[in-house]
Amino acid sequence: MDTEEASSPKPDDLRSIWDQLTGRYCNDSELITRFYLEIERKYTSGRRHYHNLYHIAALLRYCEQFAHALNDPDVVAFAVFYHDIIYNVLRKDNEPRSARLAVKRLQALQVPAEKIAQVKLYIEATQTHAITTAVTHTGDLQLFLDFDMSILAADWEAYETYTSQVRKEYRIYPDKLYYPGRKQFLQHCLQTEHIFQTEIFRERYEERAKENIAKELAWIVKRET
Repeated sequence: MDTEEASSPKPDDLRSIWDQLTGRYCNDSELITRFYLEIERKYTSGRRHYHNLYHIAALLRYCEQFAHALNDPDVVAFAVFYHDIIYNVLRKDNEPRSARLAVKRLQALQVPAEKIAQVKLYIEATQTHAITTAVTHTGDLQLFLDFDMSILAADWEAYETYTSQVRKEYRIYPDKLYYPGRKQFLQHCLQTEHIFQTEIFRERYEERAKENIAKELAWIVKRET
C-alpha cells in the first residue's frame, strides 16, 4: 500500500475537490471559500502531525478509488473533510464535536437534511467504529471506516512514520502514560476478529495490518523491560 502522502491529492487538489463537492448544493462561492479556509486552518494547526491535510487527501483518494462501490459518495466525502476537524488530544469528545460542526456547515451549504444526518452518523462512528442501524448505506460507512484505518496496512516505513507523527500529537503525555494506552489500542486491534470492516480491505490489507501492529506492539513490550 502506498503511504498516505504518496499518490494522494495535495492541498491544492483538495480545494478543487471541495469546490466541486459543495458546488452541487450551494452557489455561494464566498461561503464555500470561507468554509474551505476553515478546514485548511484546522488541519494545518501546528499540533497536527498525522491528522492533517495529507490524511484527508489519502482518504479522498480512497473515495475516488472505491467510487464504484459507494452508494452516496458525497456523504462519504463530506465525512472525510470533517471527521477530524476538531482534534484535541486532551478531550474524548472530538468526534461528536466534529460532527456538530459538520452539521452546521453543511446546513449553511444547503446540503439536504437526509445527507447531513448521515454525515453526522459517519463522523460519530469514527469514535467506536460501531455500525448503527440508523445508517442508510451500511456498506458506505464500512468503507469510510476502513479508509480511516488504512494506514495500519501501509508499508513498514510509512507505518513507522505514522506512529511517530501520532506520538508527536500526544507529546503532552510522558512515555509512562502514552505507551500503555497505545499498547492497549494495539492489543485490542489484534484481539478483534477483524481489523477492517469490508471483505475487500480484509482480503487486501488485513494480514499486513496485523503484521505492523504486532511489530509495533513487540517494540513497546521490549522497551518496557
